[in-house]
Amino acid sequence: MKMIFSASMTPLAENGTIDIKSLERMLERNIRHGINGFFLLGTMGEWSQLRDSDKSTLVSEACRIIGKRAEILAGISGTSLNVSLKNMESLSKYDVDAYVVTIPPPAYSHIEHVDYVKAVADRSDKPVYFYYLPHLSGKDLSYDEFKEILSHPKIKGIKNSSGSMKTRKELLMLKKEADFRLFEGHEWAVDEALILGCDGALVGMAPLGSNIFTSIAKAVDKRDFKKAMELQHILVKIFWGVYGEDLSTVWIGQKYALEKLGIFSNHNTPIQQEKALTPQRISEIDECIGKYREILD
Repeated sequence: MKMIFSASMTPLAENGTIDIKSLERMLERNIRHGINGFFLLGTMGEWSQLRDSDKSTLVSEACRIIGKRAEILAGISGTSLNVSLKNMESLSKYDVDAYVVTIPPPAYSHIEHVDYVKAVADRSDKPVYFYYLPHLSGKDLSYDEFKEILSHPKIKGIKNSSGSMKTRKELLMLKKEADFRLFEGHEWAVDEALILGCDGALVGMAPLGSNIFTSIAKAVDKRDFKKAMELQHILVKIFWGVYGEDLSTVWIGQKYALEKLGIFSNHNTPIQQEKALTPQRISEIDECIGKYREILD
């Protein structure tokens, strides 16, 4: 069975604290749509903007709401290996299923990528996922480097957000040698990635589009590839409508869309300024939500 994990957004109250009621509405809706797991404190979750106390509240409340109905992955991203290890230690008291580690950009860390991931895995009390984001870390990993990372017994999977067909092909080849989960990280490629053999997708538009993502996965499971591709084409149009073709409203656009659907109480985001949500963008998002509301819910 193909899996869909949500790179979950973090709903915030006007004062910047975690909006627990909005969090519960989002998670319950995603579970109702069949989401298999949640990645908290990732890029879409605005981990870099949250205080440690808010991170603890988010993970604690998400664990309470989700229980054992879906897997819970906690991001431990930081500006250095020491910070990542500290984040992992602080989250170890919560009932999460695994941690997710991302390599920081070279401005913050010059530790070799393989060594960085293995150092986290060495210290981890739970399984670890490697979030491969080369445009952030500044380096493309080779087949042999992935193979070395996957040789560690604590590494459970990879979220591949490289957007590279070459990387995906190499990772699919590695699945014949190593036992790990391979998640596609690009919304645009979910149908083809699942058809070609990825175990699932872990994507940042799943908080809003959980129903369409799980529908694509179900179509692939039934080998109805035509249906999967039709749904993917609709998903791209929703992507354009909410994020903007220039990706100008990735965070604020999706939060605004969730607010329009009555899931979030507001679209507060510290990553983007309110002025990014221009009258034109508001009109385009409103039109998109109106047109695709049925398939979104």
